[in-house]
Amino acid sequence: MQLGRYSLQGKLATGGMAEVFLARLVLDGGFERTVVIKRVLPQYARDPDFLRLFQQEARFASFLSHPNIAQVSDVGVGDAGGAYLVREYVDGASLRELIRRAAAANERTDARLLCRVFSQVAEALGAVHGATDPGTRAPLELIHRDVSPENVLLSRQGAVKLADFGIARAASEANTTDPNVMRGKLRY
Repeated sequence: MQLGRYSLQGKLATGGMAEVFLARLVLDGGFERTVVIKRVLPQYARDPDFLRLFQQEARFASFLSHPNIAQVSDVGVGDAGGAYLVREYVDGASLRELIRRAAAANERTDARLLCRVFSQVAEALGAVHGATDPGTRAPLELIHRDVSPENVLLSRQGAVKLADFGIARAASEANTTDPNVMRGKLRY
């Protein structure tokens, strides 16, 4: 299936409001790149509040450039009207998958590895919290609000990447979250 200039290869996950696909970007000259596409579920494709949050995620992610943050490279709207964003593909597993594998093998997750992962996540969060608006250079005071093992990606080459800024917000912006609605995962 095609989504703009991206060829969807398979579904990786479906969440409460979006689905995630592995995709290929093919350009002239034989250039190809594997990417991940997060697309709004059809039932939310025309919901203005949800689209505002999705556009905010793309905007925040576009301000961030750090080796420990999964980079967003494109945003768009598909033929059926569903908004999507494109981020780098991290060839590996999430921290959640690593922990599950260790538990299934009745092993403990290596403490040195976890310290290295947490250190790099802290580096990413430092970049998130210190981000500035490229135009005004004003501090954005971003808060990720969903740092959980599912959103920490580990590449086969050893890179650690923080992903999914879907519920992030800038402290300087008005809080648009209903106080009766929880965002993120209660455990984290």
